[in-house]
Amino acid sequence: MKEIYNGYDLQTEWDDEALGFGFSVHEKNGAEVSRSVDPYFYEENALTAARAAADALPEQG
Repeated sequence: MKEIYNGYDLQTEWDDEALGFGFSVHEKNGAEVSRSVDPYFYEENALTAARAAADALPEQG
Protein backbone atom coordinates (compact mmCIF):
# COMPACT_ATOMS: atom_id res chain seq x y z
CA MET A 1 0.00 0.00 0.00
CA LYS A 2 1.27 3.49 -0.78
CA GLU A 3 0.20 6.76 0.79
CA ILE A 4 1.41 10.36 0.81
CA TYR A 5 1.41 11.71 4.36
CA ASN A 6 2.81 15.06 5.54
CA GLY A 7 4.74 15.30 2.29
CA TYR A 8 6.38 11.88 2.70
CA ASP A 9 5.74 8.78 0.61
CA LEU A 10 4.78 5.88 2.87
CA GLN A 11 4.89 2.32 1.65
CA THR A 12 3.90 -0.92 3.37
CA GLU A 13 4.58 -4.36 2.01
CA TRP A 14 4.67 -7.98 3.07
CA ASP A 15 8.08 -9.36 4.04
CA ASP A 16 8.28 -13.14 3.49
CA GLU A 17 11.39 -13.53 5.64
CA ALA A 18 9.97 -11.63 8.61
CA LEU A 19 6.48 -13.11 8.11
CA GLY A 20 4.83 -9.73 8.56
CA PHE A 21 4.33 -6.29 7.08
CA GLY A 22 7.03 -3.67 7.07
CA PHE A 23 7.07 -0.02 6.11
CA SER A 24 9.40 2.53 4.58
CA VAL A 25 9.21 6.33 4.50
CA HIS A 26 10.68 8.28 1.59
CA GLU A 27 11.22 11.96 0.87
CA LYS A 28 9.80 13.42 -2.34
CA ASN A 29 13.17 12.92 -4.05
CA GLY A 30 12.94 9.18 -3.32
CA ALA A 31 15.51 9.05 -0.52
CA GLU A 32 14.54 6.62 2.24
CA VAL A 33 14.45 8.35 5.62
CA SER A 34 12.89 5.67 7.83
CA ARG A 35 12.19 1.93 7.76
CA SER A 36 10.55 -0.52 10.15
CA VAL A 37 12.73 -2.84 12.17
CA ASP A 38 10.15 -5.33 13.40
CA PRO A 39 7.33 -6.88 11.33
CA TYR A 40 3.66 -6.08 11.90
CA PHE A 41 0.95 -8.72 11.80
CA TYR A 42 -1.57 -6.38 10.14
CA GLU A 43 -0.84 -3.98 7.29
CA GLU A 44 -2.88 -1.25 9.00
CA ASN A 45 -0.56 -1.46 12.03
CA ALA A 46 2.46 -1.02 9.76
CA LEU A 47 0.81 2.00 8.13
CA THR A 48 0.03 3.53 11.54
CA ALA A 49 3.68 3.07 12.54
CA ALA A 50 4.81 4.63 9.25
CA ARG A 51 2.63 7.67 9.93
CA ALA A 52 4.14 7.97 13.43
CA ALA A 53 7.65 7.77 11.94
CA ALA A 54 6.75 10.49 9.44
CA ASP A 55 5.31 12.63 12.26
CA ALA A 56 8.71 12.47 13.98
CA LEU A 57 10.41 13.91 10.86
CA PRO A 58 10.28 17.54 9.68
CA GLU A 59 7.20 18.19 7.53
CA GLN A 60 7.86 18.13 3.77
CA GLY A 61 6.28 20.91 1.75
